[in-house]
Amino acid sequence: MGLRLRIFLGMMTLVVCALLATGYVAYRFGADAEQAYNDQRLLRKEAALQRSLSYMLERMGGEVGQDSLALVFTDRICELADVHSLKFSLYNQNGRLVTTSDPTDEAVSQVALSLSEEVLAEARDGLRRTVLPDRATGTEVVWPLTTEQGDLLALGHVHYDPRMTAEADWRVFLGRLAPVYLMLFLLVGLLALSLSNSIVRPLKGLAEDMASNPLGRRQGVVLESRWQDEVGTLVQSYNTLLQQLQESMESRALLEREGAWREMAQQVAHEIKNPLTPMRLGAQHLERAWADGAEDFAERLKRYTKTTVQQIDALSHIAEGFALLATDGAVEPQQVELGALLEDVTGLHAERKVRWLRQEGKEAWVWADKTRLVRAFNNLIQNALESKLGGDVDVAVKLRVQEGWALVTVSDNGDGISEERLTRIFEPKFTTKTHGLGLGLAMVRAIVQGAKGEVTVKSKEGEGTKFEVRLPCVTPRDEARVG
Repeated sequence: MGLRLRIFLGMMTLVVCALLATGYVAYRFGADAEQAYNDQRLLRKEAALQRSLSYMLERMGGEVGQDSLALVFTDRICELADVHSLKFSLYNQNGRLVTTSDPTDEAVSQVALSLSEEVLAEARDGLRRTVLPDRATGTEVVWPLTTEQGDLLALGHVHYDPRMTAEADWRVFLGRLAPVYLMLFLLVGLLALSLSNSIVRPLKGLAEDMASNPLGRRQGVVLESRWQDEVGTLVQSYNTLLQQLQESMESRALLEREGAWREMAQQVAHEIKNPLTPMRLGAQHLERAWADGAEDFAERLKRYTKTTVQQIDALSHIAEGFALLATDGAVEPQQVELGALLEDVTGLHAERKVRWLRQEGKEAWVWADKTRLVRAFNNLIQNALESKLGGDVDVAVKLRVQEGWALVTVSDNGDGISEERLTRIFEPKFTTKTHGLGLGLAMVRAIVQGAKGEVTVKSKEGEGTKFEVRLPCVTPRDEARVG
């Protein structure tokens, strides 16, 4: 669930809860007011009944016998019940029904024939008003009817049906409140959507910018935020940090380039100086021999010439190595059958336990510079042969074809390479040997990458090393297309 949806749902939930709480409070207020109104209305009706009955007793002298209750009050009770819209019944002192306004032709009468002992005891105790509990159909009250002397004459029973306006009032209330609630719900929904978008949009733009390589864009182009709030401050901080990072990377790249040129210059000067020293010394000795008229001058000239040619070859090798690092390696590309090439290369080292393994029935044609491929694999084999100090090394060269790729592995059982050195094995000027330029594996990688391939290495100290070269395969019919 995204941040936008969480903000939106949170605000909508808050609004719905507030609306429900408001509706519940309004309902409870109406229900309580209705209950209070019905209670007061019942008290008024009881008081009117009591006054009417007292008036009747006064006209009759204040005394009525128990046997005359039904005769005296039957007609008057029905009249009072109609006037006050309730059911009125009269019970004698023993709680037996004397008369009632409830129609007797109803299938089920709501008036009991006698009152319970608990109600009688409570009504007689202090001659007070008693409300009957748990009456689902309405409110029933029993109150005593006394003579002028204060003696209990009879028990009046009132069944009051509350004014059934609560449901109607509640429906009217909902009918009036529903449009307001709907409008509020829509307005808050729009506000929540707008607010969530205003918060999430800058954050989404920030995430998209971070995923789109922001360091590669033109300097000075920054993200913009519409609001100067906490999110705007975050975007501004991101722009500032990105600008500082770009400046730092440019400064670091400049320093790295300058350092690389200095290291390259030092390496070239050092490697060229080594062959020049014996050539200079040889020239000086030859000049001195000429001046002295040495009898073996011809022999010295021959040795000097041989030494000079060797040192010139060394200089040429150094120059070619550095030049190869500066090119893509694709000087004279052609289609090469890798199996035949590797068979020739391993044949040069056959006397040094270099085993050649090839997948039967599979030809591996690649598009590359043949001379440079020979140099690359020759370098890998030579490194494998020199991978152990003081002992023979078993080197295996294997070729197989898999899913349109030619896979060549050069493995040995030498001393292996430590994990720290393994991460820098293809860097120029890095070597694990005590001699050489440190350019061999860098040249190998440059040659393989020039042929659209890749080279990887796995090694474990004490067990050996395995280099794997992957080159894309082609067929002889593809030569015109590839060229």
